[in-house]
Amino acid sequence: MYQAFQSESTECGLACIAIALDIYGAPVDLAELRRKHHVSSRGLTLKEVVDIAAANGLVGRAVRCDLDELRELRCPAILHWGLHHYVVLERVKGKTVRISDPASGRSDLGMDEVSRFFTGVALELAPAPGFRRRRQKSPLSLWSWFRLEPAMYGSLLQILLLSLLLQVYVVASPFYMQLAIDQAALKGDHGLLMSLALGFGLFGLFNVCAEGLRGVVTLRLSALLNWDMTLRLFRHMVRLPLPWFQRRKLADVLSRFDAIAPVRELISGTLVATAVDGLLAVVTLVMMYVLAPRLANVVLAALVLYMALRMAMLPISIRLGMEALGARIAESGKRIETVRAIQTLKVMGAENTREGDWANKFAATIKREQSVNVANLSFTSIHGLLDASVNVILVYMGARAVMDSSMTVGLLYAFMAYHTQFSNRASALFDQIIHWRLTDMYSYRLADIVLTPKEDRIDEISVAQPHIQGALEFNGIGFAYAPQEPPILRDVSFVIEPGEFVAIVGPSGAGKSTLLKVLCGLYPASAGQVLLDGRSLESWGPKATRRALGVVMQDDELLAGTIAENVAFFDEQIDIHRVWTCLEQAAIAQDILKMPMRVETFIGEMGATLSGGQKQRILLARALYREPRILVLDEATSHLDMRRESEINAALKALTITRVIVAHRSETIAAADRIITIDRGTVVCDHRNPARQLVELAGDEAPPPA
Repeated sequence: MYQAFQSESTECGLACIAIALDIYGAPVDLAELRRKHHVSSRGLTLKEVVDIAAANGLVGRAVRCDLDELRELRCPAILHWGLHHYVVLERVKGKTVRISDPASGRSDLGMDEVSRFFTGVALELAPAPGFRRRRQKSPLSLWSWFRLEPAMYGSLLQILLLSLLLQVYVVASPFYMQLAIDQAALKGDHGLLMSLALGFGLFGLFNVCAEGLRGVVTLRLSALLNWDMTLRLFRHMVRLPLPWFQRRKLADVLSRFDAIAPVRELISGTLVATAVDGLLAVVTLVMMYVLAPRLANVVLAALVLYMALRMAMLPISIRLGMEALGARIAESGKRIETVRAIQTLKVMGAENTREGDWANKFAATIKREQSVNVANLSFTSIHGLLDASVNVILVYMGARAVMDSSMTVGLLYAFMAYHTQFSNRASALFDQIIHWRLTDMYSYRLADIVLTPKEDRIDEISVAQPHIQGALEFNGIGFAYAPQEPPILRDVSFVIEPGEFVAIVGPSGAGKSTLLKVLCGLYPASAGQVLLDGRSLESWGPKATRRALGVVMQDDELLAGTIAENVAFFDEQIDIHRVWTCLEQAAIAQDILKMPMRVETFIGEMGATLSGGQKQRILLARALYREPRILVLDEATSHLDMRRESEINAALKALTITRVIVAHRSETIAAADRIITIDRGTVVCDHRNPARQLVELAGDEAPPPA
């Protein structure tokens, strides 16, 4: 049974619908549901869950029920869980409740534990009239995305040929045993025995050399695949829209790269091995039927039984593997979050509490992985018992045949050798087929990245735009995170002339930062459009638009590297003179002159070695280094003292480019030519700065020089 895991922190309701559809025999990929039904940052209400379920062929009925009434619900049912989450109730058996949690996987809970989370609200789901079952294909064809380069085909062919040569030795080895026993040992032919020993000894040496060469080629192919797959996955990921990252946890995004390893191993090693195993299994089976048909029938019957057991275990293996993967992601996320918030934890004295939270996640991970290991161990034991039973039967039947003179001892040895090869190869072949099936869970992980469309025109080659003047026009801009959410921006319209210095003010949460992200093309406008020099941002394309912008957002970060590298944003040819000019404009040059390495000072990951004010000023210098036509600042001086802020404001006034800033501090606002006030997503005031008007008036009325 398919276990949908939520990729976004607020899509538990959507994942529950995917689980319910799978239970009713109409599985659908969560990515497909996500494309059809956008989930807001606040999640889904129960009514919205009902509407989405109806759009996918399920009828929902919301009910209130007590804990002891859970067994009366029609399953699957969606339960409201812990006030902010949804899970699927699959069944109630005695005092055990099976829950499918989109965040952590399937689990059996006692009534006491259920009572801690169940809020008493449930949603029964049933197929609507005309509901049709269907089969769900894997959302991502590995072959269509992980294309092989020509050099890789050559390596695959080399591995295949070497593997076939190795199998010649495997097929011929039983004949050595038969000939050595029947033709040499029993007849006392020392010369033949020596010839056989030398011949097969040289054959074995050749086999060892071929195996070593195959290993080298396999390692080279694996390295090429690792580079190619990871590079293309990373290239696609960094071109995804900003909201994709904002709706996902860091650990979950990082863990998706781990899904490449099983796919790489599948292509570089197991693909060829499976083909060779299949060929050798057929050859050895034919040889067994040539030597002893009755014994071969026993071996074939055992293989059929093994395949049936393996298929019966497949759904359990998939479910346990997905649950273990979800638990590892949750534990990793808690660990990453702890490291990033270590200062807060220490200030709050919450080390013990956090340790307990992480320990619970880690214990859940160990428990899930233990379940996987127990299932594998159980199957291995069953497989071993089956092999042992078959060996006993074959030896018994073979010995009886030798006693009846219908089979020689050497022939029995040869048959048993072929049986061993057939058993190993056939089981390996079927195990690899099962392994391919298990890679579906990694395919789903990769699909969330690969199948998400990149930003429009993000791959266009960017060229410098010296002709951009910096005129901006906002025409009826509206924005909402989801259609069912209230808009953040509503009919925002104003014009900014080239070279104008505009301050956007308003209360927190009014939509100021969102407006700047729409300007930068990070958020798509739900309504209206932004014009740059009379052309829409879409017509310019994201590369050209962002090339004209110098931006400092509230949550911008510095990267690990030197100060010069960060200011130049790791340009191949860093203009040190321009770096110092920008540092002067950002009022931080004097601070850097006091550092031993000056602009070559390494500042650490995310600017860890800098104060908040120093970090903001370097970010400002980075924006200025781009020589933008439009400078966009969102609270870029909020951590500075008044003197530093005054120096930066003076530098900003001297610029002849368009400047758009969001600020709350009066000193920064006073430097602007014009002030636009936004409240509740709408422009409520747009006027010239009175202080600037007085300065301009004084300048106009000043007497001419003598």
